[in-house]
Amino acid sequence: MHESANLAPQVDDLFARARAGDDAAWNELFHACYPKIIRVVRRKLNRPLRNIYDSADFASDVMKSLAAKADHLDFPSLRSLLTFLTEVAEKKVIDEHRKLHTQKRDVDRERRLEGESTRDGRPAMELPSGEPTASQVAQESEIREQLLAGQDAEERRVIELKRLGHSNAEISELTGWNIRKVQRFIKCLQDSMGNP
Repeated sequence: MHESANLAPQVDDLFARARAGDDAAWNELFHACYPKIIRVVRRKLNRPLRNIYDSADFASDVMKSLAAKADHLDFPSLRSLLTFLTEVAEKKVIDEHRKLHTQKRDVDRERRLEGESTRDGRPAMELPSGEPTASQVAQESEIREQLLAGQDAEERRVIELKRLGHSNAEISELTGWNIRKVQRFIKCLQDSMGNP
């Protein structure tokens, strides 16, 4: 019983020793306070925040704040220090919750791209298709009609081969045209459509 009475003042003056520059006291203080702060943060952290932050992020931030402001703080006992740190931790979680639920950053609007599904088994959010949209298909059709208008059968074939992705050299081989003729023809088509 006498030993525990001697130990209590050492624990209570732990912050004072740490503030005075005792690294061992800072280490002891960290090991005494950090687990308590982690528990407080875990209790306060809701699901959307847990997807973004780890409890250790907040606990480390609280301990950094304590170290940065140690010269301006004074605690008569370890209990008062723990009370202060748990309040700071709770406020940091609340502040981050408010920040992430502002209209600009509302985390409740975030949806996973894969892995979740609705009650009827469909994906919660479908990614946009890589296929062309209806307007893109219509525009392509209009441009093709404009390009083919007034062309003979051989020129139409060159246009169709280019549309299918063949290179000028391949078109030259398939049509028997000189490659320079293919290049000039394609360039004329581009110029007529206003493309560089």
